[in-house]
Amino acid sequence: MADYQHLSLQQALETGLKNNKKIRMSHLQQEMAVTKEKDLKMEKLPDIEFHTSYNQVTNLFQHQDGLFNKATKYDVINGMYDFTLSASIPVYMGGKIKNSEKKASIDTEISSLRTHADQRQLKMEIITAFLQIHHLKEQQSLINDKMKEDSVNIRQVKVLKSNGVVTVNEVLRTSLQLSNHKMSWTELDNDIQIAEHKLKTILSLPENLEMHVDTEDLISDKADIPYINEVTETALHKNESVEITHKNLSLKELEQKIIKANYLPKITAGGEYFLKYPNMMFFPPEPYAYRLGMIGINLTYPIENLYKNKYKMQEAKENIDMAKLQIEENEEKIRHSVYEAYKKFEETEQKVKIAEEAIEQAKENYRIVRTKYANKLSLITELIDADNAYLEAQSNLISVKINRQLKYYQLQYAIGNL
Repeated sequence: MADYQHLSLQQALETGLKNNKKIRMSHLQQEMAVTKEKDLKMEKLPDIEFHTSYNQVTNLFQHQDGLFNKATKYDVINGMYDFTLSASIPVYMGGKIKNSEKKASIDTEISSLRTHADQRQLKMEIITAFLQIHHLKEQQSLINDKMKEDSVNIRQVKVLKSNGVVTVNEVLRTSLQLSNHKMSWTELDNDIQIAEHKLKTILSLPENLEMHVDTEDLISDKADIPYINEVTETALHKNESVEITHKNLSLKELEQKIIKANYLPKITAGGEYFLKYPNMMFFPPEPYAYRLGMIGINLTYPIENLYKNKYKMQEAKENIDMAKLQIEENEEKIRHSVYEAYKKFEETEQKVKIAEEAIEQAKENYRIVRTKYANKLSLITELIDADNAYLEAQSNLISVKINRQLKYYQLQYAIGNL
């Protein structure tokens, strides 16, 4: 069971895949596609119908000498009824039923692929949210350390002030530095709450549930840069959109076959068995019930489709051409998205190295200025500037390391591994 007070990334992923509304709708659409596939298979079963009727018939009046002259009356059997059971089954429909079943099966496969794509997208959203929260917490922790350092500086400056070494202005400047850091800490704290609330929404958790995430061990320095050609080929094999576009082409080809079936005859086998009264098979009709059965084959050929089907076939061919172009376009998009994600991940490696060098320089600069200030060789403004530069360097290193992790996940997402 998930610990919502210390929610780990793995627990969040499992909760999201179970609760998220979009994923649940995606699963429902997949189930609907399976149901439709099963429904189409029922088309091969025979159609069975039962019919019964009863009619009260008047006597027959025949106008032999014209409509306005007296008619001759003939007594007929006044009660008529029948009980009929009939059945028919398709024997040959030009491939319509078979191809419709194949089409429904591919629709089910596409629905499954889209569900998997939605799941991967949700995972990426959850990971991004975790990294954002981790970034805010690390920045807040950094500011918290600076606030402690500010308090120490204020006490030291006050001691120097009481000894007449520094002015009131320097005490005020150090106090202002602490106030600015307190304001930053408060903003970060609110941002963390907002980010956690957004994650709770993604996970479809109750509004009144208190949730906090555990971001320990979220950042890894072991993410190696792969070869671009290898990851591109992997993406072209694993990304769902590639398989979806190929299956869409198969759908269009099946639709063309279904339309082409309109040119072909349709054959059905069927029969009926009935009980009727009176016996109308003789003349004059006899007042007896009779039973009769028949079985046979029907062939129909829709001649009008020879000219009505022309543009439907043309449209089907154009849809196939469009599907082929969509395959090529999609592969181009994947190649570019992988290339872009690869270059951005590669870029973060360089940024981390630069940020690590910058933090060493800022740290050394702060040490030097602090020593000078202690010996009254520099002003308080120079010390605050050096402190801010060091803080900025520390903050930047945190950002680029977390961004490197994010770009790694984005590359894995583009490849199809996530």
